[in-house]
Amino acid sequence: MKKHKDLIALLRHNQQRITPARRFLLQFFIDNPAKRLSLPEIQAHLQDKLPGINRSSIYRNLEMLKQLSVIQELGVPGQGKRYQFVFEQQVHHFIICKACGKVVKGNRNLFEKVEKALKEIHDFQKANLSVTFYGFCSKCQAVEAG
Repeated sequence: MKKHKDLIALLRHNQQRITPARRFLLQFFIDNPAKRLSLPEIQAHLQDKLPGINRSSIYRNLEMLKQLSVIQELGVPGQGKRYQFVFEQQVHHFIICKACGKVVKGNRNLFEKVEKALKEIHDFQKANLSVTFYGFCSKCQAVEAG
């Protein structure tokens, strides 16, 4: 539960209250670190733990976690918004196909080049590398060309 304690400490450091909803939400993301969770999945989980929790409370908590870089919101074509746990990950960028909605997690090499360019061009370093790229995967490119 070290991550859970770390996240609680992060919330306290940012003057956020530690509510039961936030505890359950944090644990849900910790338990599903590689999943891209939809709002209905998150809401169902929290409803199970805290009957009567309203959707606006869930949205507010998700927004707060996004602001603290605990989670990242992804707009996946054909699937809507998804949320993924990114706390303490060095790089959290995704490449999403606009046609089929395939999501690929980016690699560190690309962002080492971006970090170097930021330093050389703008004298900017230690950037929070959280980006979503939208384009077309090779399969969808082949369908379009054929």
